[in-house]
Amino acid sequence: MNGNRKEYITLINVVSCIAVVFLHTNGCFWTFSTARYWKTANIIESLFYFAVPCFFMITGAVLMDFREKYTLKVYFQKRIKKTVIPFLCWSVLGILFRIHVAGTLDGQSLTPVSVYNGIVNTSFIPIYWFFITLFCLYLSLPLFSAVEKKARKEIFSYLALAGFIINFGVVLVQNTMLKELSWPFSIGVVSGALIYLVIGYLICTYELPPRWRKGIYLCSIAGFLIHCIGTYRVSMAAGEVVSTYKGYYAVPCIMYSVGIFVWLRYNSGRILSSRIIKRIVSFIAPYSFGIYLLQYFIYSSLELYLNIHTESILYRLGAPFVIIPAAILIQWVLKKIPVLKYIVP
Repeated sequence: MNGNRKEYITLINVVSCIAVVFLHTNGCFWTFSTARYWKTANIIESLFYFAVPCFFMITGAVLMDFREKYTLKVYFQKRIKKTVIPFLCWSVLGILFRIHVAGTLDGQSLTPVSVYNGIVNTSFIPIYWFFITLFCLYLSLPLFSAVEKKARKEIFSYLALAGFIINFGVVLVQNTMLKELSWPFSIGVVSGALIYLVIGYLICTYELPPRWRKGIYLCSIAGFLIHCIGTYRVSMAAGEVVSTYKGYYAVPCIMYSVGIFVWLRYNSGRILSSRIIKRIVSFIAPYSFGIYLLQYFIYSSLELYLNIHTESILYRLGAPFVIIPAAILIQWVLKKIPVLKYIVP
């Protein structure tokens, strides 16, 4: 059972939203240690790493055909209303939170320039880096959408494959085996997160034969193992977190994330056949974007007021079950307030 497009996109969105929260409560991964907590943190980090790439793939899947629904002007108006305004509002609230609640920011040292730089560089709320990348994808999408539909399968398939090999595959070879290798070539149109736009569109628009899916799943498993085991080995050898096999635009992550995306698409019908799961997904879906916006404030408050040991496995795996309901509740309240409802789209 493949499930219909709206259902599997919603499922992928909710699963990715939940995964992001687990990534952030597992932040102790970035403090290297030979203690057991870092070993489990590495596994958790690798397991939920698909979240952000899946969000980017969803963006390509749902927005590529925006020209069929509205003009370029309306397209940008919608993006500003749904993402830019909430980002700016919560970034400002983040400044106030860090000054008056967390006490990690000196308000007297702030200037208009430092506030601007802190917001666009996401230094006030580091997890908001995602929005800057997302805005760049929004700015690039009109170019991709201008490709005629009848030509997209061929052109996007070429860009995805060539970009994967030329932009990312060779880099992995350089970093692991042939460091002296010179490679000045790249395909800029699918550099970085841009490759996820075309991959997401391809997966959601065209059917993948069963044999292709099996190959993708095998590559996905390989990507996860390379990421997890590779990061463990090189980090243990170096005594610090080494990102040779990490990064959202690295080969292991692309392989793993694409496999998760494809699996969720083709198994959504089976997953959502459970009434309980379907109700949970339907309930969380309208709040998923707000959960990303609010989680920083919630987990920071938990750590600040409860004196939590962030290395605790109980916190890392249990906190999301507190953060997500809390974020939903806060959004529900804010949506009842005339002006504030616009900051939680």
